[in-house]
Amino acid sequence: MNTKEKMHIVASCNTQFVPHLAALFVSILDNCKKKEYKFNFFVVDDSIEEESKELLRSTVNKYSAYHSLQFLELDKSYFTNVVISDRIPETAYYRIKIPELFRGTTIDKILYLDCDMIALTDITQLWQTDITQHLLAAVEDAGFHQRLEKMEIESLTNRYFNSGLMLINVKRWLNEGISDKVLDFIRNNPTKLCYHDQDALNAVLHDRWVSLHPKWNAQRYILAHETTPPNLVYERAYQEVRQAPHIIHYTGHAKPWNEESNVPARTLYKKYSRMTDFKESS
Repeated sequence: MNTKEKMHIVASCNTQFVPHLAALFVSILDNCKKKEYKFNFFVVDDSIEEESKELLRSTVNKYSAYHSLQFLELDKSYFTNVVISDRIPETAYYRIKIPELFRGTTIDKILYLDCDMIALTDITQLWQTDITQHLLAAVEDAGFHQRLEKMEIESLTNRYFNSGLMLINVKRWLNEGISDKVLDFIRNNPTKLCYHDQDALNAVLHDRWVSLHPKWNAQRYILAHETTPPNLVYERAYQEVRQAPHIIHYTGHAKPWNEESNVPARTLYKKYSRMTDFKESS
């Protein structure tokens, strides 16, 4: 009898980023040591070319027939007037509506990941995080930008999460209409959005998320020593991140697939990129 536990991984992607998403999926599959898990990969399709879809399918399929890959369609009209930039495209906003795509299904938890990430360890431990009483689990943003205060959001703490990795309680998210609340904040507060969708998500979800160890979202700020920890607790945590990051997040403009870039752990990205069915990007 097949009793494999299903792990639901979701990302948003366009054609340009599919090779990098493939590297992320390979890193997850290559590091999973627990054979009782089946990965269901979902990709919100931002006009991905069919050739790229086929290469992503073949990359996933060569690991095991148990794993699946599905492309999802999302109504883009919700994001017509959102604030974008050269670094934050419209695709980034799709994560706000992703839980809605699972309405009416038996899926009650998903792990959302940005495309510019690489897993270096078995992520089943992350998946097993208990969020039954919370909306999501995430890692605090390492920039310490004081965004809640600057957006004039009243909160119990100034903790502000990085939206590149979110373990989401789908049922609770849907029951509380979180997607609509976040989109309402975007429509009503366009001048407050410095960090785009991430600002809006934090404005609505402040004080209602579980904080994960930063090793699960090892941001460039941490790896490159570009942030000053506010206290010894953070300093110790960041030392642990640098010694053994679990998921590397290549935040910022510099990306490991750009030949001219000089980013920490670039060789790790290239390792998994070479294991995909895409030609090496750099």
